[in-house]
Amino acid sequence: MPNSNVARMRPIRLDRDTLRTDEAEQEIRRRLDIGSPTVTLHAFERLEEREEQDQLNSADMMRILEKGFIQEEPEKTDEGWIVTVTMRMAGCRDAGVVTAILVPGDDLIVITVEWMDWL
Repeated sequence: MPNSNVARMRPIRLDRDTLRTDEAEQEIRRRLDIGSPTVTLHAFERLEEREEQDQLNSADMMRILEKGFIQEEPEKTDEGWIVTVTMRMAGCRDAGVVTAILVPGDDLIVITVEWMDWL
């Protein structure tokens, strides 16, 4: 069921030189409402490793993207924007999903899934 709050929001201009964290969060959620993200092989392998350790899985990744927060300024690239969406998980660890917001289009690419305290 689409999130009616997201559907009524004014479109975000992704062609600018800066993007606020709240705008990036809004854009990710809008794109999740219309489709699933593409998961890179690297991210899939990290998820498999963490799932085997009973730590993080695909459902956690989706929950982070749907409800997490972006704390660092989005990074502009030739293809769009790179952000890390983070969320506090059970066990009091923060997990992050590094995500590309591709421009133009509505694609989201999950680059990796990581624990934030290893940095």
